[in-house]
Amino acid sequence: MTKLGFTCAMANNYLYVLWEHNKIVLIVLIYVDNMAIAEKEIPGIALFKQNLSKDFEITDLGKLKFILDILVT
Repeated sequence: MTKLGFTCAMANNYLYVLWEHNKIVLIVLIYVDNMAIAEKEIPGIALFKQNLSKDFEITDLGKLKFILDILVT
């Protein structure tokens, strides 16, 4: 993740944040072999997935509904 410009959150080794101009641009939470991606705009998520797919085989499961038995709205 650091290769893509992310910094690891101090409170959690599985939470990565991408900063731009002192603002959070993208948040990625990794759990085993899954990840949740959060951003205000969809194009940034698409670009992140495109960059990630250069190094890993990925499967897009669509919009996040649940993670760790927590309903996401």
